[in-house]
Amino acid sequence: MTMYIYYDDKTDYLDVLEKKVPNYSVPLKNGMFKIFAEKGKKVIGYGVEGASERINELDMFDPFVKLSIMIKISRLKHHYTQQQLAEKLGIGLLPYQRLESGEKNPR
Repeated sequence: MTMYIYYDDKTDYLDVLEKKVPNYSVPLKNGMFKIFAEKGKKVIGYGVEGASERINELDMFDPFVKLSIMIKISRLKHHYTQQQLAEKLGIGLLPYQRLESGEKNPR
């Protein structure tokens, strides 16, 4: 499953969603939020303030999604494009994009 990982490096805020639909968030604790679909009220993701310092607290995600989050945060903090980082890693752009999006088989 592809996750939608949004990270704002200026505010250090992260949203990780399993689908793009109208939504709302409910605070959990210490700058963490549960994100619900407006329709159906199902949990579709989480928001995190201060995300780059809180990777170890993101236990709601499987290890592969956490890796994708770390890759995206690092890329944006170092001001690389996806193409630039894919070239540095020696892989194509499409496999890199799949890796960064949390896709489990990025071939």
